[in-house]
Amino acid sequence: MSIEPDLVRHVATLARLDIPDDEVAPYADQLSRILDLMGQLNQLDTEAVEPMSHAVDIEIPEREDRVVNSDQRDLLLSGAPDSEQGHFRVPKIIE
Repeated sequence: MSIEPDLVRHVATLARLDIPDDEVAPYADQLSRILDLMGQLNQLDTEAVEPMSHAVDIEIPEREDRVVNSDQRDLLLSGAPDSEQGHFRVPKIIE
């Protein structure tokens, strides 16, 4: 599949990308080659291939879900430049 330079410019505009004119042709060529490779992959027979969720068949180790180090507010706030009533205090940004 051949990607025309006008299409590259159009997509760049939609994506709000500023692509210099001297880079449009190389992008068009690269995108054309990528789409050609995808076309080759689409021609492969995948009927006998089972869907998979991960490239390597592994089991995810499970652990007990429990709370640890639950009350460290004072320790965490000790490194803050400013705090008030147990909360971080930050400068006002929006008027």
